[in-house]
Amino acid sequence: MNLRLIVLTVLMACTYMAPAYGADPEIQVIDKDCWIEIFDDKEYDQSDPHVKLMGPNEYPTLKNLSGRDWNNDIESVMVGPNATVKAYSKRDYSGTEIAFTPNQRVPNLKNLDMGNEIESMKITCGP
Repeated sequence: MNLRLIVLTVLMACTYMAPAYGADPEIQVIDKDCWIEIFDDKEYDQSDPHVKLMGPNEYPTLKNLSGRDWNNDIESVMVGPNATVKAYSKRDYSGTEIAFTPNQRVPNLKNLDMGNEIESMKITCGP
């Protein structure tokens, strides 16, 4: 009987002393398939400046992204398989809007009248 009481006491102590692994509202889940890669040259030229922006995220201006001003300097884009992107010709999500869908590749934004015209964007993840 005393052995049962000791085992029960130890189990209860372990249960109450165990760390809580609840969801932390400050932690954001990263979706490795939610991104847009922007290029300053057409045809996704890897030898010229380019940067991958992870979502979900909003960019009211593209100034100082990875140490560079990308405002009006994007000529091609590749979108990740779980990303949807809205890009705007003016800062703060104004001006002409263009939407990019998951897995979309645009080798020359000038063909969509948006070459070197993007100043802000919103990246959302999921279906």
